[in-house]
Amino acid sequence: MGRKATKTPEELAAARTKYKNTWQRENKDRIPITVPAGDKDRIAAWAKSRGYPSTNAYITDLVYKDMGER
Repeated sequence: MGRKATKTPEELAAARTKYKNTWQRENKDRIPITVPAGDKDRIAAWAKSRGYPSTNAYITDLVYKDMGER
């Protein structure tokens, strides 16, 4: 029985990225939003100042709170 070929670090990274992208496509929906130039950084800073780990977490929390789910 032959030895299994070892993947390079680049091949391992590519495989992880492919897996993550496939998982995202199958398990998550995307809702892109558009804001005026410069507001992205302001929103991100505001989210951080409120203790959110990311802008996405902040926006998601706002939406669910408005829907009465949080």
